[in-house]
Amino acid sequence: MAQISIQPVQIWSNGQTIAGNNLEAYSIYDNLTSESKFYYQIQKDTQSLISGNISMVGNDYDLWIANNFATEYALTYICQQLNLTPIIPTKKKK
Repeated sequence: MAQISIQPVQIWSNGQTIAGNNLEAYSIYDNLTSESKFYYQIQKDTQSLISGNISMVGNDYDLWIANNFATEYALTYICQQLNLTPIIPTKKKK
């Protein structure tokens, strides 16, 4: 399971609007040649607000393979599909 902070997004949940600030996702299927499916949740901290599945196929899948099945690539792809803005931590120089 992987997660990334996102710019807050308003989600209607149980009769109220809540700002989701976290995306959590993991692969639920991968045929290792052309397709992967991911389960995702948008959360407020650790409270799940909404969830679903997203497929990655074609050129997107090929690029994921080329990036050694990188978690960051998959999370960024899911953010793009859901129109979310990930907050990528900046790397500190030594």
